[in-house]
Amino acid sequence: MEYKALISAVPYQSFQLLMDKLKLTEDDLLVLGRHRDFFISRQAVFAEFFHKSFIEIPETRMLLEHFGKADAMKLIWAEWFGRLFSENLDTNFINYLWRIGLRHVEVNLDQRFTNLGFSLVRMFCHRITIESFQPDIAVKILPVVDKLVDSCILVETSAYIMATVRCDVEILKGIADKIRNPVTIIGGNLRRLQRHMAPQDPLYKDYEFLISSTSRCEDMIEDITTYIEMFQREAKFEQAMLETVIENMLEKLSARKKLEGVKVEIFLSPEARFVRGDPTDLRHLFYHILENAVEAAHASKKPYVRISSVLQEVPSHTLRIEVFNNGEIVNLANISDIFSLFYSTKPKGSGLGLSIAKLALRKNFGEIYFEPVPGEGTKVYIILEKAN
Repeated sequence: MEYKALISAVPYQSFQLLMDKLKLTEDDLLVLGRHRDFFISRQAVFAEFFHKSFIEIPETRMLLEHFGKADAMKLIWAEWFGRLFSENLDTNFINYLWRIGLRHVEVNLDQRFTNLGFSLVRMFCHRITIESFQPDIAVKILPVVDKLVDSCILVETSAYIMATVRCDVEILKGIADKIRNPVTIIGGNLRRLQRHMAPQDPLYKDYEFLISSTSRCEDMIEDITTYIEMFQREAKFEQAMLETVIENMLEKLSARKKLEGVKVEIFLSPEARFVRGDPTDLRHLFYHILENAVEAAHASKKPYVRISSVLQEVPSHTLRIEVFNNGEIVNLANISDIFSLFYSTKPKGSGLGLSIAKLALRKNFGEIYFEPVPGEGTKVYIILEKAN
């Protein structure tokens, strides 16, 4: 794993927004600052308490025994506790906490034990505060200690999540990259061989089948790459014109010869033409929703897709886009499966299109619903925030 990249990826701005919600103010830090020496003087006692707590748990005892002597771990914990009360929550301390979160992933520490550790920190601080200070002083210190511990949890947990997700994403990305080149070469050679063969030759159809299979693999690799990139990239919200996004995606489908024989109509309400969202996410969303509708419509003798939009009364800040197709009626019994990765009811489907659409909606605070229309087809409702 590229830890240098992860270390440099500390999301300071996001942390600042979250910490603002905790309301850990300069006045709070001043309250704690008056008693810093007291807490720092207890760092060795804390380390003993912490060690005793975790050495009694079989899973963590194995980890502690594997990584060295108890005295070394106690020194590390004592340093952490001392820095907690001797430093401000500046970028240096956040970097220190971030590295700890990454280290927990590296040693395969269960996140539940990390959460338990923070609970023990809170418990220890509460106990020594109540034992050593008058109630009127303790009641001022304890809320600040809680906010400080919560801030540490935010940083270390964020690092842990980012590192574990990065592992999964890198594996998927690596697999896609390793498969892409061989599949492309195989597909290209098959097409070249087929061109030298007469259509009536029995092998011609065999080549057609093999080319179709490699094309499906190529599409799947492209969808995996799209999913990974969308997952890693933060959404940047802008105003987007629905009509432009939809028409561009229909042109893309047409270029891929997926609209042949399909009648498509667009009826967008003048009041529901603009949405707020990430432009790239929206393009992927509508491409895959429209692709799904078009593929379903091909089951009809006269394939038809209709796209419309209306403002929603509740909630009033949203609009609804309806995509209707007159093909096979959706089976609501399978509705929970259709957004799962690699799930597909189509022989040539990658099983990622609707997963990409769902991810785009989640990132852009949208929703999606399917409604079977007996005797007619299927409606898909997409809920998005309207632009101001």
